[in-house]
This record gives sequence, C-alpha cells and structure tokens, in this order.
Amino acid sequence: MSEISISNKLIKIGIMPDLGASLSYFKYNQDGRIRDILRPYEADAKKQDSNNASMFPMIPFCGRIRGGSFVYFGITRKMQKNQAGIADPIHGDGWKSVWTVEQLTDTKAVLTLSHSKEKGFPFSYDAKIVYELVDCQFNVVMSVKNTGSLPMPCGLGIHPFFTKTKEVELDFTTQMVWSNEADPIFDKPYETPATWQFQGGRPLKNAVFDTCFGGFDGKASILYPDMGITLNIKADEQYKHVVLYSPRGKDFFCLEPTTNASNAFNLASVGMVGTGMKSIGPGQTMTGTVSISVHG
Repeated sequence: MSEISISNKLIKIGIMPDLGASLSYFKYNQDGRIRDILRPYEADAKKQDSNNASMFPMIPFCGRIRGGSFVYFGITRKMQKNQAGIADPIHGDGWKSVWTVEQLTDTKAVLTLSHSKEKGFPFSYDAKIVYELVDCQFNVVMSVKNTGSLPMPCGLGIHPFFTKTKEVELDFTTQMVWSNEADPIFDKPYETPATWQFQGGRPLKNAVFDTCFGGFDGKASILYPDMGITLNIKADEQYKHVVLYSPRGKDFFCLEPTTNASNAFNLASVGMVGTGMKSIGPGQTMTGTVSISVHG
C-alpha cells in the first residue's frame, strides 16, 4: 500500500491514497517531543481497513442510510452495506475507494476520485480532497461534483480518531440530538440533554457516546491538560452537525464535523427540515472546509 506525507516544522501528516485517502498519522512536534494527535493507523494482519486509520473522509454523505435505501425525487434508491459489523451503508464511498494523487508538495496534497453510479452510491460524481498545512493548522478542503444527468443528494464530513487521555476535555455547543445509537427511535430530533452539553468545557472521562448532534456552530476545542496541548476545530457554515463517538474501553474518541445528520436522506424524504442534506444539479459542486489547529 502506498503512502505519502506532508509536513512542516510543527506537524507531519501521513496519507494513504489507496485506502480511502485516509490518514495514517497526525504528529505534532511539541518542543522536540513528538505527540500523536490522532491515533496512528493500525494495520489489520488479514486486511487493510480505513476504519483503523487516523482519519478518513466522508463523501458523499455522512452517517448511516437506515435500511440500505432512501427515496429521492420519488425514486427509491438502494445501497449495499459497506463495513463489516454494521448493518447499514455508512459514510459514503470515499473512505472505501482508491484515490489518485494529483499534486504533492512538502505541505500540500491534492487527491481525486471519480465514482460511477453502477457501484456503491447510486449517483455519479467526481470528488477532490486538498490536505494542506499552514503553520500550526491542518486544513481539509473537500468537494463533490455531480457528473450525472440528474440532481443528486450529498453531504461532506471528516472522521478523525483523536487520542484519548484521562484528562481530555471537550468544548463545543449543540442544540439537538438527531440520533443516538442507544435510542430506539430515529425519526425526529430532540433537545440536547444538559448532561450531554459540552459548552464551556467538560471532561470526557469514560463517557460513552455514539451520537449525532445538530445546532453545531462549527467551532470546537479539545483540551489536553496532561500534555499542555489544545486543538481548535473550525468548520465552515455548512457544517451544522457534529458526531461524538466515544466507545467504551478504547484509547480514542471521534469528534466529527458533518454537513448532514445521520440518515439525512431518509429523514428529508418524509419532510424533516434541517437534516443538512444538500441537492446539487448536474455539473454543480458542493465544497466544504474543516481546519484543525494545534497549540502547545
């Protein structure tokens, strides 16, 4: 499997084009001490899986498509599941595809993907990812262009696996819960409970989450008091949702800015507003930017 990298004096990023344009590591030089900001890629002895990566892109949708089908413009579209152990198709095609490296410099990598509707997501599109380092900031610019003859639904997001320590704190604001894997019902959002609010900063500790929030303002901070490091996440105005995934007993957690809620296509098809599903016509492009800056 091929791997490329970009770096500057503070940050070094490993990228795996053949494995969904996923990251293999995100390392930060803190006064000569190298810190893993994201968990390093864990190669499976039997197979390569982007779910073991440091981060992967979510293109052209985020989260699940419940039941493996959705209705769009009155037509039922079907998809096969794409990840072992998960019953529904999830996170789009990008993380399961081989990408082409179009440009590579010391601090910037541009990768592209051309997808045909015959396999996976039932619409044709071209996608592009720009990974770039600017001082202490890592920028991820993603775009998806409709190359078909009909409108298509879409969404964008990133799925980073942050290093989890005993003292790590999160600071972000949400207004509602779109889905939580422990909930029996996924048909409408509800107000974020006070116990799930992280506004102003709150330790994560051993809390278990697999939750898609709405009403996200695109800003979040991750504080590591034990390492003297703060991460600031900034997403553009399209990213009105964020997923917090913190499984029991693991040394990582995920804080994922997304443009659409989980199962957005199905929810939008029954008239739910605010799902974040975007429709783009033939030849049109959706673009989104997320930045992660490191301060130590």
